[in-house]
Amino acid sequence: MPLSAHAGQSLEDRRRTLAQITAQEDALTARVGADRNALARLLGALELFSRDPPPPLLVSPSDAKDAVRAMILAKAIAPELEARAKVLAAEAFRLKQLRRAATEASGDLFTAESEIEDRHGRLEAVASDAALLAPPPVRAAAIGEDALPAPKTLLAPTEGRIAVKFGGRLDSGLPAQGLAYKTAGGALVRSPAAATVAYAGPLNGWGEVVILRAGGGCHMVLSGLGKVTVTVGQSVAAGATIGAMPGDGQSPPELYLEVRMAGGAIDPAKLMGAQRGADINVASLRLRRQGAN
Repeated sequence: MPLSAHAGQSLEDRRRTLAQITAQEDALTARVGADRNALARLLGALELFSRDPPPPLLVSPSDAKDAVRAMILAKAIAPELEARAKVLAAEAFRLKQLRRAATEASGDLFTAESEIEDRHGRLEAVASDAALLAPPPVRAAAIGEDALPAPKTLLAPTEGRIAVKFGGRLDSGLPAQGLAYKTAGGALVRSPAAATVAYAGPLNGWGEVVILRAGGGCHMVLSGLGKVTVTVGQSVAAGATIGAMPGDGQSPPELYLEVRMAGGAIDPAKLMGAQRGADINVASLRLRRQGAN
């Protein structure tokens, strides 16, 4: 059922809920890490001072004094260790609850986005919310990617011809904010640049979709795949295979690529060069990846 205006507001509510849960989860994850470090330091101190204490009757007075100190320290640290362990267990349980809630909220948000009536709106929504939909390690990796410079060049994502250029019209009648490639059935799809997989899976009306996050907040959205061979959070090199096109259709399948920088969608061909934006040759792609072109 198409989303109404009221449902559109509900979509914003879902985003807000997931964002709040995500913020709580990230904060608690950091706190759990700090508590684990503190507990590790206490355990290290206990091990250092209580390692192989000598039998009191077989040591010199000074050694006996050290042994007594070690036992006193061990008794003093034990309550602190127990308290830290209880706090850590409680925080771990709370973190598990938040992760479950975040997973449910992510699924709820994705379902709502998949039901958006406008086909391009669905792709836009998932691309915009990829960070929210991702688990904590992926968000952390994305922050690391953002600190790197944005890619200055891109590889063509597949072997095929460009059927629709940036600013043209897709077969669906939607305006192209990227490039559409007509490919052979089963053609391999490659990452245009080194990136982290922010989303990988089906999206209503777009087939299998992969969203890659590269340096400088660059997002590369590839849709129309028949099979995806990467997982969320995975790091991929430029030119690495991320999936394949459908191989059982009557007409040539279409791969759609959008590249988004901070200011919005850009023409991917400008980062591929005149020759690389034309028909793509797999051998030249391989040579370029090896630095020979």
